[in-house]
Amino acid sequence: MKAFNRSLLAATIAAAALLPVAGVAMAQDDAATPAAAPRSAITPDAAAALQRMKDYLGKLKAFQVDADISRDEVLPYGYKLQHNERTRMIVQRPNRFRIDVDGDLRHRRYYYDGATLTTVAPDANVYAKFDAPDNVNAVVTKLLDMGAEMPLVDVLRQGFGGTLLDGVRVGLVVGESPVEGVTTQQVAFRQAPVDWQIWITPEGQPRKIVITTRYEVGDPQYQAVLHWDTTPSIASNTFRFSPAKDMREIPFNNKAEVAAATAGGTP
Repeated sequence: MKAFNRSLLAATIAAAALLPVAGVAMAQDDAATPAAAPRSAITPDAAAALQRMKDYLGKLKAFQVDADISRDEVLPYGYKLQHNERTRMIVQRPNRFRIDVDGDLRHRRYYYDGATLTTVAPDANVYAKFDAPDNVNAVVTKLLDMGAEMPLVDVLRQGFGGTLLDGVRVGLVVGESPVEGVTTQQVAFRQAPVDWQIWITPEGQPRKIVITTRYEVGDPQYQAVLHWDTTPSIASNTFRFSPAKDMREIPFNNKAEVAAATAGGTP
């Protein structure tokens, strides 16, 4: 493994932390000067790694990702529990996906057929649906805007015209690191509320994601190890949802409902 320069990381984070302070000092010197927008300290090789991933995802016509996920839950008095889940994501361009989540906390199904997004909670025997935009990036953006927390799908959006660098203050390459025997490049980023890392192969395939939520007791983490099939066999009914006769449809039209429908089992 390539050695990681911890001094470089500390210096980069410190420099980024001082940026807004410098802006305040400049404003005090000249009150008439508009405050400068916050700047970031993203190294060129870190930005290039994400661009490589975006280019790779953008070339895939269809793919299946199986993710082994763990997420921390912090209980009162700082007790920390780790919950495990398995997520399968099947995507077909330009406007189809299905996500199955099975874990310790809950089970979820997401169907998007190019016109409708349906969320299914099998344990509660309910489902919710709404008319969706006609492309994956717009659907994911709408979900996130409505309050859904879907870290793995955020990576999916990178291949459909989105970006993971919004709000990033620090980004740098840590070095080479094997993930389940596959050589990857480990890249670390910092945003205001979270630190996140991603491991990307030389071809651009993301193989691992770790997100650490800062400023919360216990610094809870989300981790996903990804297994890829870029030539999946996809059945014709994969993206269509047909409810059982005893299933109940519930409204899906505001942020509270989206958050409740995706809580505990989001990818």
